[in-house]
Amino acid sequence: MEKKRIINKITEAGLKKTKYRVNILYLLEKANTLLSAQDIHELLIKNKIKVNLSTVYRTLDKLTENDIINKVELEQEKQSLYEYNRDEHHHFIICKNCNKIETIYNCPLHDYEEQVMKESGFQITGHKIEFYGYCKECQTLMNVSSF
Repeated sequence: MEKKRIINKITEAGLKKTKYRVNILYLLEKANTLLSAQDIHELLIKNKIKVNLSTVYRTLDKLTENDIINKVELEQEKQSLYEYNRDEHHHFIICKNCNKIETIYNCPLHDYEEQVMKESGFQITGHKIEFYGYCKECQTLMNVSSF
């Protein structure tokens, strides 16, 4: 994505264009994997952009609040990972042992959302689900098939 389009995405959300927001969003848009705040900080420094880790966290929080990026929390690690919001509905399944993350694009909950809206009167605007368990490799290593 061109930086112009990234800037438009930021300003359309009603946010000020800052070099940190632009560069963080650019990194996330180019990434082919989820990134932690630490990863982003290191990449910015590597690209000769001086920034404090606290600024990276504040920027990520603001971009998450405005649905420009998605946040995934690793239960075991007490850590969050981030991705550019491409407006593709998906969920994640996360290994509790090795933190392997796989994306699930097929979501059966859309029909259920309709039912919940009808019954509750709520206007549902979305949902997020993260599944936790053990990947095949960890099941083999840990012999957790008895779970």
